[in-house]
Formats: sequence, structure tokens, C-alpha cells
Amino acid sequence: MRFPIVIQNVTTDGVMVCSVPAPFACRIISVRVMDAAGVAANDTNYVDADITGTTGYDSRAANQGALTAGTALSLTLSPGATVIPAGGELKASFAKGGSGQACKMGIIWLVEPAN
Repeated sequence: MRFPIVIQNVTTDGVMVCSVPAPFACRIISVRVMDAAGVAANDTNYVDADITGTTGYDSRAANQGALTAGTALSLTLSPGATVIPAGGELKASFAKGGSGQACKMGIIWLVEPAN
């Protein structure tokens, strides 16, 4: 059985860290990010996010680039980082590059019990 774990309305205009404890030992199946207003691809003013179980999100054009408003983007899972112990953290750390971009993101981890 699979379960979504969601952090929503993460608003950042600087550096922001948010987390939620894993309710049970779990394996991350997929991770998606979404922004309410969208995030433009920009190599000078960008947002960079480290997200548990993934290789992260970076709005620079050479990386993941833009997020279309209200449309989820699937992130690449990071091998060896997809099993989280019970009580472990599912965490997202956001930082601005250059002048940065304000964002209002949601993160969705799809998990299943780890046996």
C-alpha cells in the first residue's frame, strides 16, 4: 500500500527548511514538486532545493528549470537515499541564488512501508 506525504505552501523569500517525521519505516517511490504561481527558469536569480530522497530541484535553465503554475514536476530519486527509518525526516531545504525567486511550493513524497 502506498501513501502520499505532503508539505504544502512552503513560502520562501530566502532560506527555508521544513520537515515532517516519517510515520513508519518507508521507501520513497516518487517525489514531485509544484508551485502555485510557477517558477521561471533563470540562471542568475533562482531557487535551489535539497529534498530528501532526490537529487534536488534547481530552477536554473541548465538544471530542472521552470515550474509551470499548478503542474507537478517529478524529481530524480537519489540511489541509496530512498529508505527512511520510522521517525526519520522527510525534509526540504530551499535557498535563493542571486536575487532569488520567491516561491510557494508543495512537495509530495509517495511512500510505501519498507520491509
